[in-house]
Amino acid sequence: MKASFSASAFECLHRLSRFAAKGTAWIVAVGLLVLGPLFAPPIAVAADTTGIWNLDDGAGHRLGGELYERSSIDSPAGLRLRLNAESEGLKLDHDRPLMLSDGHVQGWSLSNRSEELMDTADGAIPVGSSQYDAGCLDPIPTEGVPLQMWVASSAGDLSFALSPGQVQFLHSLTDACTN
Repeated sequence: MKASFSASAFECLHRLSRFAAKGTAWIVAVGLLVLGPLFAPPIAVAADTTGIWNLDDGAGHRLGGELYERSSIDSPAGLRLRLNAESEGLKLDHDRPLMLSDGHVQGWSLSNRSEELMDTADGAIPVGSSQYDAGCLDPIPTEGVPLQMWVASSAGDLSFALSPGQVQFLHSLTDACTN
């Protein structure tokens, strides 16, 4: 009788541990479902694929960027990249080009078109903004290869690693140019 009691107690404990394991799995699954959105990347990262960019060089310099189609009588039409300094006191260069590189073979120079930004009453270019000709990149960037961007500023040449979404967006624009 004692042996059957211990076997039945062992079987009961075994069933209880299996039930607890299943219960723990369910608790973890529900916890991930509920807490997952709290640890998801912010919405700004998703905006990288739309032409609205947030750039941070990791040294305290932040830029906001926007890719848009320029269609003005006063200047040539085409795709532009407008950058705005979001760090206090940072001034962007209005003469030097923006440089892109894949770090291996390819590099691109985007012409500075900041003279198109004369929106102020006195005709001066805003010191915290610059604009570049972001037309078709030739040769087309290799898909899946990260790109580095350099922007001339009052703090020197700032270096930004473009996110995969930003690189994909540039790649899709360049693909559209070849069609």
